Amino acid sequence: MKKAATYGSGRLGSIIYTVLRPVARLLILLVCRVSVRGSEHVSVAGPLLLVSNHLSWFDPILVAGLLPRRTWFFAKKEIFSWPIVGWLVRCTGQIPVHRGESDRAALEQALAYLQEQRPLLIFPEGTVARQEQMLQAHTGVAMLVLRTGATVLPVALSGSRRILRPGGGWRPHVSVQFGEPFVPVLPIGLTRKEGLRSITQEMMLHIATLLPPEQRGAYRDLPLEKM
Repeated sequence: MKKAATYGSGRLGSIIYTVLRPVARLLILLVCRVSVRGSEHVSVAGPLLLVSNHLSWFDPILVAGLLPRRTWFFAKKEIFSWPIVGWLVRCTGQIPVHRGESDRAALEQALAYLQEQRPLLIFPEGTVARQEQMLQAHTGVAMLVLRTGATVLPVALSGSRRILRPGGGWRPHVSVQFGEPFVPVLPIGLTRKEGLRSITQEMMLHIATLLPPEQRGAYRDLPLEKM
């Protein structure tokens, strides 16, 4: 496996990220009215895996721009060929991923980041929820947890679907809530496949508890009182 240090960790990447952070925060203030709760949970030492529901292309900017720690995230491979934006995501070490298929190279890079104790933001649903309803998540995120022992930090987004969209209104209200960090454990007596599904569901239920019932989608009817 490649060392994480080979990905966007040079001085240029750090400088670009440092410059982009206040730009991202200013952009957030310009396009929405954001409320943030649970930010005291973010300061976690060691490998940190932020798992979030996904409502908009703006979500990575929104979450990463609000975090005090430098954060890496997955971006669809097509973005890396875009002018300017592609150069920025390459220089800052974001992870290119082929959407809609298993991408071993992306997972290996994510593993390397977590093993180097870099915070990694991931959207387990794998695509944008067009109706602001949680979608069934993929199990790749659970594999990352089991392989690294990373602490999971649930993130719940509400309202970001309306940012810079027709009919979304002027500076729509957006909520970002960070839940309590936890470390999932593989349940005893389950096959690996069943265990991955169980851990994935546990993470998504932690997100669902932070959202109103009408936005929980695929996780609305599952018991949340155990979370």
